[in-house]
Amino acid sequence: MTSNSSEGAQAELPRAPERFVRALWGFELRVAPLPTPTNQALARRPRFVGKRLWLPASPLVGVPGSFNDYLFAACAHISAHLRFGAPRFEVKSLKPAQIAIISLLEDARVERLATAQYPGLQRLWAPYHQARAEGAKTSSSLLGRLARALHDEAYLDDDEWVNKGRQLFLQGHRRWHDTNLCRELGGVLGNDLGQMRVQFNAKDYVVQPAYRDDNVGLWLFEHESSADGTPFESEAVRRIESDQAPKQGERGAKTNPARHGSASEPASAVQSAATSEPASVTRHAEWDYVIQRERPAFCSVRDRPIAPGDAARVASTLARYAAVRKRLERSALRLADRRPLQVRRLLDGDRLDLSASIAALVAGRSAAQPDPRVYRRLRFLLEPPALLLLLDLSESLNARAPRGSSTLLELAESASSLLATSLASLSSDFAIHGFSSNGRHDVGYCRFKDFDAPYDEHARARLAGMRAQLSTRLGTALRHAGQALATRKARRKLLLVVTDGEPSDVDVHDPEYLLFDAKQATTGNRRLGVTSFCIGLEANAQKSVHRIFGAGNYTLVDQLESLPSRLAEVYLRLSA
Repeated sequence: MTSNSSEGAQAELPRAPERFVRALWGFELRVAPLPTPTNQALARRPRFVGKRLWLPASPLVGVPGSFNDYLFAACAHISAHLRFGAPRFEVKSLKPAQIAIISLLEDARVERLATAQYPGLQRLWAPYHQARAEGAKTSSSLLGRLARALHDEAYLDDDEWVNKGRQLFLQGHRRWHDTNLCRELGGVLGNDLGQMRVQFNAKDYVVQPAYRDDNVGLWLFEHESSADGTPFESEAVRRIESDQAPKQGERGAKTNPARHGSASEPASAVQSAATSEPASVTRHAEWDYVIQRERPAFCSVRDRPIAPGDAARVASTLARYAAVRKRLERSALRLADRRPLQVRRLLDGDRLDLSASIAALVAGRSAAQPDPRVYRRLRFLLEPPALLLLLDLSESLNARAPRGSSTLLELAESASSLLATSLASLSSDFAIHGFSSNGRHDVGYCRFKDFDAPYDEHARARLAGMRAQLSTRLGTALRHAGQALATRKARRKLLLVVTDGEPSDVDVHDPEYLLFDAKQATTGNRRLGVTSFCIGLEANAQKSVHRIFGAGNYTLVDQLESLPSRLAEVYLRLSA
């Protein structure tokens, strides 16, 4: 029996687990009770560093079986690490989610090697694997299900990620003695989890099942500090930060504070306030080409608030396109769609006004003074088409244009502001929207400038807050934009789509599925009187945009730096 004198209060633990380990592997463990946690809300897990072991001093809530059985299971697991494990892993550039997955695979690896020598250990650990293939697919639940799948080959799960992890692990059974196996598989599974847009927060993550250690003893973190080398509240744990979307200044995020907020207010605070607002939800059908039917109310579109950026920065970028802007403004007035209007009862005109001529004839026959305004003239009212510019704001727009200094997102922002500035004096019947998706239940929709709203400093600030993230569920966004455009009173309705590739989403693995759905959405918009045209930013996207929009209804931008001027040219051509 040992104790942790650093905590002041003596807590006793049974000696039987120590003897059990000595009987299994022939070495001694120094066992001590875990100190009182600073955060009582988080469940504690056993911890080891070298051959020093800390265990809970009292039974854990929700853990099956007796407390002694739990201590035996924990000691057997940690001693398997000491028997079959390797020197502590280096973190290097691994993400927190990858660290957790590699640790889970290492847990399964040493347990497999231990049960090969002592099969009864599997029965000792089995009662604690309680994960089920049900409920929300969070990172914690998926990791718990993967842990059970690696322990029990009879366990069935309906998640592809869990099944892939088990398949890769079992296929590598000949390499279970190779400690590099877990790192290789963990990198693959961690990337897949990131593609699924499943958030992982290491601050709230608790290893499952409960008898396994908290993984601190597996990793060599920087700046670990303790007088005797035993980090209770380890710097290792605090260094595992939340694996969420990039924050300000990280890779994939804009380092310019003006893009997401003012210089006097942190961008994170602006985004936090924006995301706290309620978002309206609209449901749309989705076409399933396999069953040749629409799934009603299958996808959810959520209006996302926009953290405003620096409107002055958007205005300053237009100076680079001054010549294009002037040409666009002149051509917009000259080439805009014209509706004929008969102006009647004129003193001079190119044809007679029949009703006025008859009235004048009747007046003359009745000895009254006839009205001389018996002519009419055909005039044209300037009526540009109602326009909705729809921007694909998926993660890939954060990439830089080839042979250019700007990202695709910055070029899309410049193109939008150039078009909006040129059209603002002509009409307010245009809108600029953007979208990105995180599965069918979360298609985010941003309204930078809406119909009938002025293009003012607030609209420019919203454009400056444009962000690119997540995936591209194009069909749902086309339906949502098409329905908004169909309500306009203009005779012509134009939907301009700017995208950089094929539609894709985290919950769709069939590459044909979203292509067929987007094509069906374009057909549906055509029935509503909406003309759809696509501007593709990738040369290899020709096949997909041709299938979705049809021949003659798309163009590809070869030189991405010319996107602002090309967008203006496309609008003028379609409006003429």
